[in-house]
Amino acid sequence: MLTLSGECRLCPRNCGVDRSVKKGYCSVGDKIKLGAATLHFWEEPVLAAKGGSGAVFFSGCPLRCVYCQNFALSRGEGTEITVSRLADIFKELEEKGADNIDLVTGSHFIPGIAEALRLYKPCVPVVFNCAGYESAESLKLLEGLVDIYMPDFKYSDKDIAARYSKAPDYPEAALNALCEMKRQTGETFVADDGLMKRGVLVRHLVLPNAVANSKKVLDILSGVLDKENDYISLMSQYVPFGQAEKYPEINRRLKPIEYKAVVAHAEKLGFKNAFIQLSDSADTGYIPDFDGRGVLKRED
Repeated sequence: MLTLSGECRLCPRNCGVDRSVKKGYCSVGDKIKLGAATLHFWEEPVLAAKGGSGAVFFSGCPLRCVYCQNFALSRGEGTEITVSRLADIFKELEEKGADNIDLVTGSHFIPGIAEALRLYKPCVPVVFNCAGYESAESLKLLEGLVDIYMPDFKYSDKDIAARYSKAPDYPEAALNALCEMKRQTGETFVADDGLMKRGVLVRHLVLPNAVANSKKVLDILSGVLDKENDYISLMSQYVPFGQAEKYPEINRRLKPIEYKAVVAHAEKLGFKNAFIQLSDSADTGYIPDFDGRGVLKRED
């Protein structure tokens, strides 16, 4: 059953918690909860131009990585809102000139998001920006409502997934989710203005001491994505956050040689549309402030 109350089975955790009574593994209950709703200007170039993304940052997360750069938000900090207020937020961000509505880490609120999008479907693309740890069954609730899926594909190594995210099933779950996303969106389409209107863009954050994991992720993606048309984004922006200090092997920034090895592997595999990052992207200045802006009232 896919539900926010009763036994919640929205994500691959299948924790079975009645979220109307207590918090699930995702750190939140059954009410939609946000950290901020604001224009965000640092997404990939095919997603946002002058207007920026209308980013809606959801509280909580089914994955809860130990190194999460949004650590407090992923552990449930934020403000509760209604479904109708969420629909209003979509409209407000669109009216502010957003190039898309960017739903960031909302997998554990999929039923409410779907309801809000039925109340107000923006004229700009709706982007589902997620950790990759989604249930294919839950994603079906978004069919026809989401235009672009932007999942992470974090791990190919189940032991690394277990160590940093307590999710040894991540590789299998992420692959199943990506296949469902591809089924829904079909062929990726980028308009003449250079902005994506439909399709998938898969992100991968390269971790310290995990080049082999990253290369295997690319091997998996090469078997699922259209390497001529689909997009990937290889991120070098890792900075130790959250509980990373407890894991010595990731308690440092990425070395250039590690990132270059992963980029070279993507080139070898033949990906034609791969975004890469400069070394200065590993800067905390790019992290939004989750101060509640735009959540309870319109901010012009």
